[in-house]
Amino acid sequence: MKNTGERHIINSEFQNEADYYNHLMHIATYNYALKHVKGKRVLDYGCGSGYGSHILSSLADNVIAVDISFEAVDFAKMNYASCNLNFKHPAELSNERFDIITSFQVIEHASNENEYIKKLSDLLNPDGCILISTPDKKNRLFKYIQKPWNIFHLKEYSKISLNNLLVKSFDKVEIYKIGSNSDFASVEISRTKKQRNITLFATLSIYPTFLRIFLLNSQVSIYRMISK
Repeated sequence: MKNTGERHIINSEFQNEADYYNHLMHIATYNYALKHVKGKRVLDYGCGSGYGSHILSSLADNVIAVDISFEAVDFAKMNYASCNLNFKHPAELSNERFDIITSFQVIEHASNENEYIKKLSDLLNPDGCILISTPDKKNRLFKYIQKPWNIFHLKEYSKISLNNLLVKSFDKVEIYKIGSNSDFASVEISRTKKQRNITLFATLSIYPTFLRIFLLNSQVSIYRMISK
């Protein structure tokens, strides 16, 4: 599977500290979820390359992992198959219910956030739990005037906006931040603030999605030409 940056793929090489930090963040979310899945029936909704689903399967009773990309599902089957882990396309889900649903770095890709939340809610057992992770736009975007500079993200959330969305569907909502030591945190904050500044012209809120993506891709192309 080609590494486009949309889905995290585990490998031994990192381009820089920020790339390594991003890797640790992805692993940390699944390690946190691991505390909640022992003996449970789990759905990993938006499993990507499948590395996280494999982590969950080490303690869960059973894991179903789904992704809209057939390429990602095939990659996951090839690299992370196990006796209690089954990779599928979302359309293959029947009227199943799960004790735990994980959906990490997915909601920012959803074209309809309300439909996304309803789908997860419908798949959850009455006494179940959903774990969601998504970037905090606080240090990533200028408030009110900027859309995501990640071309794969349709919308990013603050702690408040995420909470406001979730409380409409769930009785209990708890929101946490992923922490790290100060060195890694400073690298990531510096990286996202830099991206926020240099991409502002291409990501103004008045732009439709197709124009934002075109301008961001053009900016990358120009940078590569200059860097040669």
